[in-house]
Amino acid sequence: MKKVIFTAPGRAEITETKRPVPKEGQVLLKAKRLGVCGSDMQVFSGNNRYMTFPVTPFHEGLLEVAETGSEDSDLRPGTLATVWPFIDCGACSSCKNGRPNACMNFTCLGIQADGLGAEYYLSEKKYVYPLPDGLNPDEAVLIEPLSIGIHAAGRGEVSGKRVLVVGAGTIGNMTAQACRICGAERVVVCDVAREKIDLAAEVGIDGINNRDRTLREVALEMFGDFPEAVIDCAGFGPTTEQIFEIGGKTTTVVIVANSSKPVSLLMSSIQRNELDVKGCIGSRPEDFQAAVHAVAAGKLNAKGFITARYEGLSQVQEMMEYTIANRSRNMKTILELA
Repeated sequence: MKKVIFTAPGRAEITETKRPVPKEGQVLLKAKRLGVCGSDMQVFSGNNRYMTFPVTPFHEGLLEVAETGSEDSDLRPGTLATVWPFIDCGACSSCKNGRPNACMNFTCLGIQADGLGAEYYLSEKKYVYPLPDGLNPDEAVLIEPLSIGIHAAGRGEVSGKRVLVVGAGTIGNMTAQACRICGAERVVVCDVAREKIDLAAEVGIDGINNRDRTLREVALEMFGDFPEAVIDCAGFGPTTEQIFEIGGKTTTVVIVANSSKPVSLLMSSIQRNELDVKGCIGSRPEDFQAAVHAVAAGKLNAKGFITARYEGLSQVQEMMEYTIANRSRNMKTILELA
C-alpha cells in the first residue's frame, strides 16, 4: 500500500509498505477523505516541538472499515467511520480520572504516532467511531475539530454565558459553533482576517475584526460589558496577554491554542479578579461522540468551510505547500482518496 511520510521540514515522500493485517481487537480502515489541521502544517514545517521526523501525518478523516480482527465484530466491512486520534495509556492518573486526552503518556496521530496518511490505517477498535448512513463526507472530516470545540465549551461551562472566542480559524469557528450547540447565551468570535469573520457570519456566528482594536474594545462593543467566558483559539502571545486584561470578575478563560512563544502574564489580574484559567487539549471520547451526534443531527454548519481540495497521496507535497502559503485565509483543505 502507499503511505505518505514527512521526512524533513517541507518534504513529503510516498513510500510503498505492506498492508497491515488486523489482530484480535483491531480494525483495518481504508482512508476515504482526510483533513489538514494546523498541527499538520506545524509538523510539515518542522515547527512542532512535540514531534520528530519521519512521521506519517493527518488525524482528521473519513474512513471505511476494510477488515476486522474478530469475526463477531459489530464493525462490518463497508461501514463508514472516523477515529478518535489520541492514544492513551489507560494506566496513568489522568486516564484513571476519566481524562485520557490529558494522558501522561499521550500520543496523537500524525505527531507522536503515525497518522491516517496512508491507503490503510490499522487501529485499535476502541478508537473507531462508526458513522450513520447519509452523513455528508466533508462534515464527517470536521467531527474531530468540532470535538475539540465541544471539549473547550465544556471546560468553559458556557451554558447560559456570553462567550468571546479569540481566533476565527478552523478551531475557533468549530469552538464558536460548539458553544452555540452547548447552550451559550451569545457567542462572538474575533479575528484579524476579514475572510474568517465573513465565514463566521455565514454560519450564523457574530464576528468582529480586531486588527485595529484591543480585546477590551471588542468586548465592550459586542457585549457592552465583559464576557463570562473567553476561549483562546488564536495562540498569539500579545493577544493572549490581552485576554487576561479584559476579563471581568470571575471570568472563565480557556486556553485551546498552543502559543509558539512565551506569554507574559500579570498574575495579579488572575488573582484579584478570581479568574478561572483552564487548559484544553484535544477532546475526550465523550466529546468526540457528542461531535458525531451533533453532525449527524445537522447542528454543524459547514457552509463555505472547505476552501481547497486535492486528490490522492501523490498531491500531498503540493497540498501542504498551498495550505501553508494560504493559511491566513484558508479554513480547511481536504484530501480525497479513492
